[in-house]
Amino acid sequence: MPRTVTRFENRKPETKKRVAAYCRVSTDKDAQQESLENQMEAFRFRLALHSDWELVKIYADEGLSGTSVKGRVKFQTMIEDCEAGKIDCILTKSISRFARNTLDCIGYVRKLQKLGIQVYFDKEGIDTGETASEMLLTIMASFAQEESRSISENTKWGIRKRFEDGKEIRVPLYGYVHTREETFQIVSEEAEVVREIFERYVHGEAPKAILEDMVRRGVRPPAGDCWKRQQLDRMLRNEKYAGDSVLQKTYVEDHLTHRQIRNKGEVPMFHVADGHSAIVDRHIFDQAQAIMQMRKVNSGNSTYPYGEMLRCPHCGKSLTHGTLNNFTCNGTRIRNGGWGCYGQDGCGKYLLIQRFLDAAIIRAYNAKYSEAKENVDFYWLDDCVERIELGEDSVVIRWRDGEESTEGMEIDDEYLPGAYAAFYNGVLGRVATGERKNHFRNLMGVGGQFENKDTGKRIRSKTCR
Repeated sequence: MPRTVTRFENRKPETKKRVAAYCRVSTDKDAQQESLENQMEAFRFRLALHSDWELVKIYADEGLSGTSVKGRVKFQTMIEDCEAGKIDCILTKSISRFARNTLDCIGYVRKLQKLGIQVYFDKEGIDTGETASEMLLTIMASFAQEESRSISENTKWGIRKRFEDGKEIRVPLYGYVHTREETFQIVSEEAEVVREIFERYVHGEAPKAILEDMVRRGVRPPAGDCWKRQQLDRMLRNEKYAGDSVLQKTYVEDHLTHRQIRNKGEVPMFHVADGHSAIVDRHIFDQAQAIMQMRKVNSGNSTYPYGEMLRCPHCGKSLTHGTLNNFTCNGTRIRNGGWGCYGQDGCGKYLLIQRFLDAAIIRAYNAKYSEAKENVDFYWLDDCVERIELGEDSVVIRWRDGEESTEGMEIDDEYLPGAYAAFYNGVLGRVATGERKNHFRNLMGVGGQFENKDTGKRIRSKTCR
């Protein structure tokens, strides 16, 4: 009997194809919102034409760039649903809506293909279920990425052109509100708080005390529920309160990462002077900047309140400020910082304990202006003093009005700047030889290595454990 072969097929039960749609717009402006609605309506119409299709969900990301999938929550949710086996096919308007980054586009398409899920790009007519789709997709995705780069460069050019023309940008800022007439319009109540903070800081009050007082009084902070030190520091540094603007403080790295980077000279910055109404007087603002710079601890020591006003009477070099709290002279512990001629090109022959100088400056000021100052503060030094000339046991103050005062510093012999410099140099010598341990991160505020002027030996400033 001849052999017979009969062909038969195991037909799968008829089920509807589970279809999802993905939409995206890059901004949340009204026109873009309308585009998003149009995309969604087009997908609903297409689905209605296929009775064997079943809509799973329409995933839509609003106001997000397509150059990266990071942050696109709905896109990520769609991929998770694909991995969970909830979707058979994805419809999207175009490659640029799916992804403008070539690597992202190809990578996710391949991932979905492994899961048995096809993606259909309506505008380009590409179906990833077809054999030649990947080559076409790669080419078209590259075009989409290049288009994104071109748009990004054109946008950057437009922004920089605005900056070159001195056109300020609208950013939320405590003390101001944006209106159609003014980019920065002063809010009186908030402006009073800003002025108070600047005044108190310039007059020597510590930031911590200012913040605690603001909290105690229930003053509304720039953001959040409570005042923070960072908020106060940013306020004091912000040139907008003086009526100026510095444009392009940051820039975007590239059109793919969108990472914002602080501008350190990579691209031009533009300074707009008197571009809007100032809240703080420029002189007060400039003094605040000077004080912040003096209190900025780069080498372990603040230079407040004298800054660079003090010079060595022997060589003319600016004196370096250092903490001397743990040094002793003839058995007496020094409880105040000092100003010495150390560091690069310093002669090492002058070291003045600050409390003696402070007392002399205060006596001279009070005698001249009939006031009763108790502390030396930068604001009145800057307003009243042209120059300070130091001696061994006296100081000459040259006032801005052309007058001068000579005041004794009432220093005991062992603390005279020359004698105390010799003592300090002896300490450095013992540190250099290892006879005395160095317990200080910075000696006279000079980090790294420096030379003992008496011994000529190099000393590394470090902390001994």
